[in-house]
Amino acid sequence: MKLAYVEVAGFRGYRKAIRVDFCPGFNIVDGRNGVGKSTIFDAVEFALTGTLSKYDDAKAAGESVADYVWWRGRGKAPGDRYVEVGFVGSEGEHSIRRTPFETPDAAVLDRLSSALCDVEVAPVDNLVRLCAASIIRDEQIASLSLDLKETDRYVLLRDALGATNAETWIEKGQRLTNTAKSRLAQANADVSQLTSELGAAKRRLDDVEARIASEVVVGDAVSRLRDLTGSEESADALISVARRRLAELRAAVDQQRQLAAKRDQIDELRHALPDMAGAVESAQAALKDADHRLQAISQDLSGHGSVGLNNQARDIATLAALAGTIGLTDGACPVCKSAHTPEEFGRKIEELAQLARQLDARAAEIATLEEERRMVTVARDAAQLVFNARSNEHAAAVAQVDEFDRLSSSQVDFAVANLYADRDLASVAEAIERDMRILETMRVSDEFERAKKEAAVVDERLTRAQERAGTARRAVALAQSLHDAARRAAGETLDQRLERVLPLMSELYRRLKPHPHWRDIEYSIRGDVRKFLRLQVGENLNPQFIFSSGQRRATGLAFLLSVKLSLAWSKWKTIMLDDPVQHVDDFRTVHLAEVAAQLVRDGQQVICAVEDVALADLLSRRLPVLEMGDAKRISVAPDEEGDFSIQAQTLLSPLPQHVFRARSLDKVG
Repeated sequence: MKLAYVEVAGFRGYRKAIRVDFCPGFNIVDGRNGVGKSTIFDAVEFALTGTLSKYDDAKAAGESVADYVWWRGRGKAPGDRYVEVGFVGSEGEHSIRRTPFETPDAAVLDRLSSALCDVEVAPVDNLVRLCAASIIRDEQIASLSLDLKETDRYVLLRDALGATNAETWIEKGQRLTNTAKSRLAQANADVSQLTSELGAAKRRLDDVEARIASEVVVGDAVSRLRDLTGSEESADALISVARRRLAELRAAVDQQRQLAAKRDQIDELRHALPDMAGAVESAQAALKDADHRLQAISQDLSGHGSVGLNNQARDIATLAALAGTIGLTDGACPVCKSAHTPEEFGRKIEELAQLARQLDARAAEIATLEEERRMVTVARDAAQLVFNARSNEHAAAVAQVDEFDRLSSSQVDFAVANLYADRDLASVAEAIERDMRILETMRVSDEFERAKKEAAVVDERLTRAQERAGTARRAVALAQSLHDAARRAAGETLDQRLERVLPLMSELYRRLKPHPHWRDIEYSIRGDVRKFLRLQVGENLNPQFIFSSGQRRATGLAFLLSVKLSLAWSKWKTIMLDDPVQHVDDFRTVHLAEVAAQLVRDGQQVICAVEDVALADLLSRRLPVLEMGDAKRISVAPDEEGDFSIQAQTLLSPLPQHVFRARSLDKVG
């Protein structure tokens, strides 16, 4: 199968619809940088895989290449957007189409995969790998070849060679190994768990056995319990009787402890009662004395008030002063109008002044008595408070002592106390509890038998689990050996294929002639599980560090071409070279043209994109054209509106095959 055409519209930089038809031999695509040559190669990969691998899932500002697959430039938006690629070969014609809203269905992809690949030996992602090997881009020539890590270089070549039958066995061996390891892990977990269970069962068995008492000890315990409980019940029934008596004893012991804890406090109160009673009497006497004093003062103040006497004394003193000032009026008193002699009038005025002074003195005495009554009232109220407090305190203490005496005579279970009157109740309770434990060992015997059976069952399960673990270990070893054997077989098979491919790499290197001194390059594979593909020239020299940029690119191109030609599972006879001659001089460009010419003669279709027009002319002259329609030159450039466009598609004419024609022999004579 070869590439027949590429048709795009609204894809990447192509706004308008274009169609490029390819010849089965070689095709030269020329045009300056940035006019859409690489986009034609992108269209082939996008049609086959739905993505562009050269961006390697790069993302920026939340965007990826998927956001820029379809036209986003200026100008009128295209009416339709699509990518369509056609293939032609002995199996007929096949095409595949993608749009922003439609992807090929599974049937189309399956038919195309069958046409381009031998699906029985091809890898799962065959179209992706086919594009990676067949579309050789400028940026891949260095990064995916000479500068590649030795392990990655080996993986690239291994994947290009395709699958082997051993890969299936390796996968099956891995699954068997994983399954066997999973079963072994489960068996080991079962063994660990059952070992823990057996240890716990044995510890329980030892504990039960240690609790079993002899018959003599049990008989003595029965005798003691009958004596302590006053019961003649059988040994089994005696346990219930002893349990009830033990509960009674514990209750009595608790009551005794509570009373003992409170007795000291009550004794202190009992001794303090006389003092409390004396304090009550003293407070009562002080209260009575205050009452008597208050009563006497009240009697002295009965009917009098200091304020009234003060007012009377002031009024009389004022009247005497006024009369003395006015004097007799016509021999008579100005107040009472009685006739008086001056001497009599003077005596009367003096008597009034004396009466005013007496009233004022009495008012002072009454004021003193009122202040004393207030103070006595305050003292009497304080004495009342003290009396009330002392009385309440004494009454509360008496109540507590009486309550304790009542509880002491009624709360304790006298039936139990009298039964063990001469013994300490706590000691009796401990003795009953100790003998009960001895009697309960009769029931432990049954428990011991059950524990023995449980331990035996766990031991048997552990034995079976250990047997399963042993079988699982043997299965893991066998599965691992099968897996290793499959890997060794796969490695040996792949090594045999590589031994046939490596000479092709060396041959392409010699034809491209990257270096004037080192005409040969060696490719060697080393490693057992992890493989390395090493490149070296001369005396174990690494070309990655001694070749120039152009020489490295030529070496890398030889490697990538050999990878493409090594695709044993590929039916696609197309090699697409996207600007392979950057940093490569004209001398090596001629070598590349000769290699491409040989590839075309061997049935390969070569599509090469170059930027230099002179180089395109050179390739057009150097590449062989045997028949019209075998080769084409395609020129890409912007149109008058600045859009990518195909400016020309020119078929290259065949080279002359005969210069002189010999005359027929019959005309020679």
